[in-house]
Amino acid sequence: MWDIEFFLAVGKVISLVLCMVFIEGVVASRPNPNSKWTGMILPIAMVVLSVWVYITWNNWIYFILVFGPALLCWFIYFICRRSIKNGTALSLREEE
Repeated sequence: MWDIEFFLAVGKVISLVLCMVFIEGVVASRPNPNSKWTGMILPIAMVVLSVWVYITWNNWIYFILVFGPALLCWFIYFICRRSIKNGTALSLREEE
């Protein structure tokens, strides 16, 4: 039968991935020109971490489990940067 600890662990992983992607979206969607480079820190770190995981354990499953969220962060980064470039990004400051 399924163990409750398994479901709790899956919930923790999903929550961490969602928080990571949300933070990436917030950082990458700032219209400040310096945030373009700041938004690349998390996706690059995740790709490096996924390569390190593969080299350390030599297991494709572990690599995919870390590389999947890294790809999701890259996707969010490019979507946010494109919306800033097109002028369709929402601003946090409300103009009166």
